[in-house]
Amino acid sequence: MTVTFGDKKGKKTPVYVDGAYIGALYPGELRQYDLEDEGEISEAALERVQKECLLLRAKRYVMNLLLKADKTEEELKRKLRENGYSEETSEGAIEYVRSFHYIDELRTAENYIRTKMFSSSEKEIRYKLSEKGINDETIDMAYDRIAEENEDEENGNTELKAAESFLRKKLKTAPGEELPYEEKQKLMSSAYRKGFRSETIREALENLLREDR
Repeated sequence: MTVTFGDKKGKKTPVYVDGAYIGALYPGELRQYDLEDEGEISEAALERVQKECLLLRAKRYVMNLLLKADKTEEELKRKLRENGYSEETSEGAIEYVRSFHYIDELRTAENYIRTKMFSSSEKEIRYKLSEKGINDETIDMAYDRIAEENEDEENGNTELKAAESFLRKKLKTAPGEELPYEEKQKLMSSAYRKGFRSETIREALENLLREDR
């Protein structure tokens, strides 16, 4: 099998075997496995490169990502792809962390909702979670679990609180001062674009104009 090098990207060199991309290697790794451009490699040597070097490095990389913050499978795949790992190596690394239950998309969804529920609309939260690769069923389950946790607490309407928080940051009118119609429409349009429902926006704005800010 023939080894070919691609154009160097930073410190790493893309490596191909019989035209198929296997990954990007550092200069020391190329020397360690005696890889040369237009050189030959055996199946046994290729397996060593993939398992001992590329897969091991990919496992460490995803573990470090997960130590910093929860990541979905889709986010990990994207990160691995951006850092030059092949699809085969990426799948191996993700399967490794999946086997230890380090990827928990329900937990990721719950944590994200808790962080954003008082500052963002449910529509916006759902959109952001879907961008992370979390499906609607998991998002629904996360919302249900959070609702169960909070059912005995006097938390009120979280969507309303989120709308109030969003509008409060933009509202420049002093307490008791009448809000000009144009400004009111501008605020409502801004909140609507963030995904809040019209009735929620109206109620939130009325509450803010009444309260002593």
